[in-house]
Amino acid sequence: MYVYQLHLLKGQAPHMKNLLVVDVSPSKEGSSSRHVSHHLLEKLKKEHTSVLTRDLASEPIPHLTPDVLQAYMTPLNARTAEQKQLLAKPEQLIDEVLAADTIVLSTPMWNFGPPSVLKAWIDHIVRAGRTFSYGPEGLKGLAGNKKAYIVVSSGSLFSSGPMASMDSLTPALKAVFNFIGVQDVEIIRVEGTNDPTSKANAISNALNKIEKLVS
Repeated sequence: MYVYQLHLLKGQAPHMKNLLVVDVSPSKEGSSSRHVSHHLLEKLKKEHTSVLTRDLASEPIPHLTPDVLQAYMTPLNARTAEQKQLLAKPEQLIDEVLAADTIVLSTPMWNFGPPSVLKAWIDHIVRAGRTFSYGPEGLKGLAGNKKAYIVVSSGSLFSSGPMASMDSLTPALKAVFNFIGVQDVEIIRVEGTNDPTSKANAISNALNKIEKLVS
């Protein structure tokens, strides 16, 4: 479900500081990535005046289609009414990213990569002329000046050890944010949730990292 929550703090100045939360896991109560990201959210709320939550499990983002791609390629002043309608949701997703001062993305790792709904979100927000551009000086990210926290849960350990090279999710997510101009990215791992040697401390280790990152 697409949820918008506006918190005006007592004595807060009119300037808004916006927090965008993107949740991916289809599990709700049992999701370790959601559990950790919500703990992070409670701490970040203290310094933000608005919170926007985009739940990709409750409201999946449509994958790219030939018609949507054609609409992307059509100049703005030449788009048909149908094309404008097709791009209404993607434009909204991009506006949410651009308006955010801080982004919290929480996702599980599935088969070493992202769930498809997360990939669909990425494919819509990475857009030439909106979140990045190419010019005489080369690539320029247009969504900078913000902080991103990425909470990634995984059944095995991927930060080090024999499976580290199989992690195609966290490098890709960091690359996506860097590409659109968001250079300040923190990865918070909830790893080893299915590993008998690490699952007991998987969540507590992630929460401890949050305590160090956010006062």
